[in-house]
Amino acid sequence: MMVEGRNEGIIVRGGTVNAGAMAAGSGATAHNVAADLTARGQVDVARRLEELVRQLEAHADQVPGAEQVRDDAQTVTEELAKDQPDRGRLERILSRISDSVGSVSSLTQATNALLDAIRAF
Repeated sequence: MMVEGRNEGIIVRGGTVNAGAMAAGSGATAHNVAADLTARGQVDVARRLEELVRQLEAHADQVPGAEQVRDDAQTVTEELAKDQPDRGRLERILSRISDSVGSVSSLTQATNALLDAIRAF
């Protein structure tokens, strides 16, 4: 089926798309923070961040205030993208996330694992 009009997104027909970062539309940008962390030698932090995001998407329907938790996870991602992330800020945000997702054990574990990885680096 052909779509009429101007495409401002991504259309995929068949096959698979694998991307570290992808953006579409007017003014869209994408940044693969996990790849940057890995390049800086923070492989465990990158893995733990990806796991937290995966778990949040998988269990968002079980988290009260999931939109705020997503925003907090985005803030963590942005902070980790900095050359010198503020560890205190990261700890405060991750503690808030942990409090918010306490009823979902896999999310609590993912949050605490990321916090431990940040403290260890």
